[in-house]
Amino acid sequence: MKHIEGTPVALVSLNAKFIHSNLAIDYLRAYCEAKDVPAFIQTVEFHINQPVDYIVGEILSLDIDVVGFSCYIWNITPTLQVITRLKLAKPETIVIIGGPEVSYEPERILLEHPEIDYCIVGEGEESFAALLSRLIGENHCSVTGERMQPVATKMEERIIQGQAVDLGRLPSPYPVNLKERYCNKLVYVETSRGCPFACQYCLSANTRGVRYFPKDKVEKELTKLMDGGFPQIKFIDRTFNANPKWAMDIFQFLVRESEKRGAFEGPKPPTVFHFEISADILTEELLSYLRTVPSGLFQFEIGIQSTTPKVLEEISRKSDWSTLRDTIEALSKPGNIHLHLDLIAGLPHETYESFGKSFDDVYGLKGHRIQLGFLKLLKGSGLRCRSSELGLVFDPYPPYEIISTPTLGPLELVQLKEIENLLEQYHNSHRFSVTMELLSQEVYDGSPFRFLEDLAKYFRSHKLHQVSHSPLTLYDILYGYVRAQHSEIAPLTAETLKFDFLRTEAHRPLRAWMPDKLGSNHRRVRHQLLQDSDVLARMHPATISLPPRDLARYVRVGRFSPEFVEFLVQRAVGGMWQEPQIVGDSAGSPNWVLFDHHRPNPWTDESSYTVVMEDR
Repeated sequence: MKHIEGTPVALVSLNAKFIHSNLAIDYLRAYCEAKDVPAFIQTVEFHINQPVDYIVGEILSLDIDVVGFSCYIWNITPTLQVITRLKLAKPETIVIIGGPEVSYEPERILLEHPEIDYCIVGEGEESFAALLSRLIGENHCSVTGERMQPVATKMEERIIQGQAVDLGRLPSPYPVNLKERYCNKLVYVETSRGCPFACQYCLSANTRGVRYFPKDKVEKELTKLMDGGFPQIKFIDRTFNANPKWAMDIFQFLVRESEKRGAFEGPKPPTVFHFEISADILTEELLSYLRTVPSGLFQFEIGIQSTTPKVLEEISRKSDWSTLRDTIEALSKPGNIHLHLDLIAGLPHETYESFGKSFDDVYGLKGHRIQLGFLKLLKGSGLRCRSSELGLVFDPYPPYEIISTPTLGPLELVQLKEIENLLEQYHNSHRFSVTMELLSQEVYDGSPFRFLEDLAKYFRSHKLHQVSHSPLTLYDILYGYVRAQHSEIAPLTAETLKFDFLRTEAHRPLRAWMPDKLGSNHRRVRHQLLQDSDVLARMHPATISLPPRDLARYVRVGRFSPEFVEFLVQRAVGGMWQEPQIVGDSAGSPNWVLFDHHRPNPWTDESSYTVVMEDR
């Protein structure tokens, strides 16, 4: 590596999970190397669930003179603990902090933590390189090999203002040892900085305008990452489609490059690309193109947050629900793009009832995932600055989560937390798609929110919310709930749960309470059905080409009542990988369903299926 003989420096990040990586510290390292700062810089990543003493021990073992920490709401508490312990163990170490969590109250954090030497506010590449060069130069460390000492003592000298660097001058953040650096980790890429919107819960509202990296530079970086064979690349642009032409160019580039690498020859592409977009500004040209994108390549995260007009007005989020709804439905219909839809609980003026409506509105869009988040009052955000005026009570400790508002009490937020937990287990897992549809529509008048609300009360009354549950146990709990609360629909629910189970579990035996066990003849029935030309015509071509032994491994069968099949055919859940494939039309005869697990839905892992409605 460059600058082996330079002053030893570590750039450290405590990530939320092991699989995450920190692009910021790679940009700092790369910029310092490009500017020939006489330092040997190492990037070191940990995660917040690792013990503080272990992290400090690893940093001490590097025998470094300067440590820079990247600070966010999710890691600031353990990061400060690491800094305190590190300084006690090695007082001569110079500590520099930066990042969004320390950019808005730098004086306060330096007063409360005098062990921190410098704080960089805002974009840090140029400022960090200049500070490091000055420290090394004034201490003559690169020449004499002596230990460094902080130069600044006054508060105004310890706070370093960042500068918005020309993005065309930024060197590539990705090191030569790319595969080793990002082994088993998510890879992030940045094509722009800034956001055109001014949402009051977000720090991006503080920097107006969007700056873009040169397109040839972006394409070169993407080519490098795709050649690395990483399974997922996440774009961290705040609103990727702020410039429609820019978005179109990048989308088309990724499709072309993926095609060159044979990405569409298998069941799903080897590299998936994740973007944060604003759906209500998608142009018709972009929408038309996105309908043609091969399935499994793109994931879109769309922040809806609320569908209550007064709430949207208060948070300066200009969004027309009818336009947004129509656009997302148009994106959802082809089923080729994974849609991740965001809601925020605890926004000003939102009531429990209005949030329930927002939830049902968003659920009805048939996205693959709904993220129910809770408002965080970030330092420097508009809502935090006006929190007293708006009556927002929030936790003073990171991540500054909302506790109550004038229209949403603390117990209501607790209940929403319990609903969020069930949303993850029963909706976002995709194990219960048909059962969720049945109960929401037939029992709760089309309100999945009321269904999850009632289920959350059942969990609490039986103390089920106090422990975690395996996926198999979740089937048992849901069936027990229906038998206790809605016995009239229990027989049909048992069949929907059986269908969901067979569609998502390729090999597990049925639960004891599931009706009409497969029995000893199910292998014979499967074999017989797979000889039928009408049945085979509706199976996936790749499945049909499997040798007989593999075919038996990947195709399951189950028998269902005419009542269930009628429900399934009439109310097929939207967003499935394929439309229900139906053979025959003889109502009342044995109804067999074949589940094709050879090529499941790339987004949900649900198998495709064929319904056989008559004796063959």
